[in-house]
Amino acid sequence: MKIATRTALNYAILTAGILFLFAYVLYFVSEKNREDEFNDRLGYKITWRSEFIFDAKIDDSKIRELHERNKKLLNEADISVYDSNKKLIFTDIQPSSKNQHYLDQLIKTKKNRITWQRDDRQYMAFKYEFNNENFYIIGSATDVTGKAHIEEFKKDVIIIYIISIVIIFIIGFLFSYYTLKPLKDIILQIRDISEHNLNKRLVVPKAKDEIYELTETFNSTFNRLEKSFNNHKQFVTTISHEFRTPLSTLIAELELAKELNITLEDYKISIDNALQDANQASQLSSALLDFARASYDVSQISFVDLRLDEVLADAKVALLQKNSEYRIGIHYMDNLADKDESNYDFHGNPYLLQIAFLNLMENACKYSSDKNCLVEIEVQNNNLEIRFIDHGIGISEADQLKIFDLFYRGNNKNYDKGNGIGLSIVKRIIEMHLGNLSLQSEPSKGSTFTIQFVSRNRL
Repeated sequence: MKIATRTALNYAILTAGILFLFAYVLYFVSEKNREDEFNDRLGYKITWRSEFIFDAKIDDSKIRELHERNKKLLNEADISVYDSNKKLIFTDIQPSSKNQHYLDQLIKTKKNRITWQRDDRQYMAFKYEFNNENFYIIGSATDVTGKAHIEEFKKDVIIIYIISIVIIFIIGFLFSYYTLKPLKDIILQIRDISEHNLNKRLVVPKAKDEIYELTETFNSTFNRLEKSFNNHKQFVTTISHEFRTPLSTLIAELELAKELNITLEDYKISIDNALQDANQASQLSSALLDFARASYDVSQISFVDLRLDEVLADAKVALLQKNSEYRIGIHYMDNLADKDESNYDFHGNPYLLQIAFLNLMENACKYSSDKNCLVEIEVQNNNLEIRFIDHGIGISEADQLKIFDLFYRGNNKNYDKGNGIGLSIVKRIIEMHLGNLSLQSEPSKGSTFTIQFVSRNRL
């Protein structure tokens, strides 16, 4: 069942319950008013007939004859008259056996009158005084006109009730449809979005209500999906493109060795070349895996409390184990390490940060003739700043504009081997930690990569 139909149905049922309660109270009050009004008229008629009987001095048979004649034209009351000893002295109809019970109740309660109802007839008993004697009179009648009117009223209420429920359901359905129409429009727009047009977004309504928030949430989700999909597609394309060269070279080297090599020395040369190609493929796969990890959604990466200077030290140790010729120095520029260790506290992912720091240190050493990298760590105002300084070949202004693009390699490709992935990984990791990465460089003088983080104890 559609939400619009279900909402209209629930609304109609709830309103039907309220209207039913209202109609029942209205009918109950109307019936009570009819009964009270008829009791007043019944009392008047009984009193009138009692006075006629006691004052007119007419024969009982003549009184009954007149009564029966009037009953054909008017809704007259039938009465029974009892003396003070509860003895029947006059009656229009055969009295009920329960009259004595009601007379006892009237005398016992000492009320002016009592009323009761049996079937469709309304009864009343009261005390009547004549010539200093007490008489008890019981009268009864049927409110034919009042009951006919109340029955007509009841039918009208039922008809109006049914028509009202139908109208309320139709109005509720139209209201629900109008209210939920923006959701239906969103559903239709979402159905048009697929992997082929992930750049398409929902139309944002002008009114900043819940529909606006829902649309913004969907668009934000599509942004993340598009980014993830593009990263995945780019990663797959990169792997297929970048691995083709080293693998093809490796296969060609082994095939040539199989066909042309004769001496042991030839085989050693071929194996060395194959190992070099295999190492290149291994380094490329490691770099691509690091790039994939750096492209994860931030919500999928675990962050812990750490110290940035300790992560720097771990990156230094890992790089020196990889290449013992490199020289790396870490300097605290503010002399705060011994005063307050919390100055270097941070909340991040230690593995990814270590990859970023290691890449910057390795690039500084790789493209410097002295294989040296100076790392400065300093707390400035609200920022924790880390600078990676080298005196190497530097980077031209043209290359600086594209140096963080994936697989881009500037003039340094003639200096040493690389794959153009490292700095892209570094930039993504820094941005993931809400940091800022900047570069200052002059050709033949060196480069300085600067990272700025917000210190955790200043958040």
